[in-house]
Amino acid sequence: MQLPLHAERFFTNQLALTDGTVIGDTYYSTPTPNSPLRLRIDFSPTSRLGEYDGLRLQILHTELGGVLDAAVLRFANHDTFRARDDALGRQRGHDGYAVIRDWADRDEPPWQGAATTKLRRAIQQYTALWLPETARPRPKTTATRRDPAPHPMTGAPNGFWLVDPDFRTRLEAATFRVLDVIADCLDDDFRLIEALDGARHHTGELLGIPDEFGALIEAKAAAEIVGCATGSPFDPAVARDLVLLDQRPIEEQEQAVRAALGRYTSAASGDRGRGSAPVPPAVPSPNVGRTR
Repeated sequence: MQLPLHAERFFTNQLALTDGTVIGDTYYSTPTPNSPLRLRIDFSPTSRLGEYDGLRLQILHTELGGVLDAAVLRFANHDTFRARDDALGRQRGHDGYAVIRDWADRDEPPWQGAATTKLRRAIQQYTALWLPETARPRPKTTATRRDPAPHPMTGAPNGFWLVDPDFRTRLEAATFRVLDVIADCLDDDFRLIEALDGARHHTGELLGIPDEFGALIEAKAAAEIVGCATGSPFDPAVARDLVLLDQRPIEEQEQAVRAALGRYTSAASGDRGRGSAPVPPAVPSPNVGRTR
C-alpha cells in the first residue's frame, strides 16, 4: 500500500496537525501534557479494500484502557472532495464519490486536491470537547448544603471530565433538563430542531455546567431523542435521524422526546454506563432555543 507513504504529509501539511506523531497511516497525539488521554486519527475504511470515506477519531485512555469515544468525519459531510467530484461530474451515490482509493502504485497521494478546512475545524471541535482547556480542579468553596447558593455556580470537572463521577452526574441531569424543556416547547410553530438548537447556550443555568460542555449536552439530548444514545452522540446517524424526525408530525416528535425522558427516569437509580441520571430539582425552565 502507498497510503502510509503519504499519510504524514496529509496530517502535518494539509490538516496542520503538528503536535503529534504519525506512525504508518495513523496520527497519535497527547493534546494535554502529562495526560493519560491520547487522540488517534486514521482513515475510515469502506466495505471495499483500500477505499476510505473519512477520518476516524478516537479518544484513548492509557490507564483505563480501551477507546473512550469514537467518531467518524465523513469526507462527503465536510466537502473534502467537492471540487474534484464536481469536475468529474460525480454526485452522491456515484462510484468514487467523496472517497479516496489506494489501489495502485503512484507518486501522488490519493487525496490530491483535498479541501481540509472543514475537517480541521471539526477535529479541533472534537478535541476541545474531550480535552477542554478549562479542565482543572474545582476551587474549594465555603458553601454548605445548609446554605446553598441561590443559583448553581459554574463548576469545571475535577481533572478529565469523563472520570469525574460528580461532573458526569451533572451532565446527565443537565441532559434530562434539556429534554424536559424541549418536551414543553414543542408545538405546531416550534418544532424539534428549532427547540433543540441553542440548548448549548443555557448550560450555565442547567446545574452549573460550563459553557464548553454545552455542545456535548445538546448532542447527548439529540442522541437520546432519536434512540442512538449507546454510541457517540456525534455520530452522523444522529443528525440524519434528527432531520427525519423533524419532518414528522409534531405529535411524533413530542412522543420521541417523552420516550427519551422515560428512559432517563427509569434509569435514574440504575447504571447507564456513564453514571446515573438523577432527576434534577425543579428550577425555572430556560427558554431553550426559542427566539421569538
